[in-house]
Amino acid sequence: MIRYDVRPEDLEAAIRSDVPGWLERASLRTATLVGQRRYEERSSIWSEVKDVFMRLQHYKCIFCERKLETKKNGRIEFDLEHFRPKGSVAVWPDGARSLSVYDYPTGSASPEGYYWLAYEIGNYAAACKACNTNLKLNFFPIAGERGPPTTAVADLAAERPFLCFPLGRLDEDPSDLITFTATTAIPAWPDGHGRRRGELMIDFFDLNRRDGLHEERARMIAIFGPALRSTSGGGGTAGEQALVKNIDSASQPHANCLRAFRRLWNTDRVAAEDVLDHCQILAAEA
Repeated sequence: MIRYDVRPEDLEAAIRSDVPGWLERASLRTATLVGQRRYEERSSIWSEVKDVFMRLQHYKCIFCERKLETKKNGRIEFDLEHFRPKGSVAVWPDGARSLSVYDYPTGSASPEGYYWLAYEIGNYAAACKACNTNLKLNFFPIAGERGPPTTAVADLAAERPFLCFPLGRLDEDPSDLITFTATTAIPAWPDGHGRRRGELMIDFFDLNRRDGLHEERARMIAIFGPALRSTSGGGGTAGEQALVKNIDSASQPHANCLRAFRRLWNTDRVAAEDVLDHCQILAAEA
């Protein structure tokens, strides 16, 4: 996970450009939901703005950073995810989807959920179906108390959520919570709530238990590692120089892992060469 530095006004402008009138229709629907005090609709309109979020995220899953299809085919592969569930919220962990046992509270259930955020664009992100449909479902673990109905998104930070929202600057930078050793995700903080956020997200999204993610991360390191080696000291081909120049781009799949590898390359070349060798073997066998 990485931060996508999107300003709220730019997000609104993109939605107004792509789907004129959507924000006004969303506001009317929100007023109805607030009056009902629950989410209860026979149809929805949030999928109409899915393309905006796919584009702002460089067609990557907001959580696992897999690169998915673009435009028409991307609409099939992506879900437009409600960060805080619009319906009932279940207790995490539920025993079936987590191998971890937490020695700290992770929040109570909420029968009504966050119904007032069903059409809040600050509660949306584009996620792959593995992360959203299979894993996130209707969970939203928190360290504090759930905010009361109609609480603004910015004020819900008081809940002390364990999951991190990567769009904009209302939340921490996810790469300050999760980093990587080779292709393995690890908490970036040594202790405290920051460490708990990191370890829970790694568990929650199966970031280390999905072989495909390890293979994709290894493939990225196998591509960029030789370019880093060749350009050390100012050498390398134009193509290798271009690779290194774009290594920190948010558009790169598995950018957090790739950035961690570059930091290792700059601080411990011997260890980085070992990681590169391991990743080349893993990528070749995938």
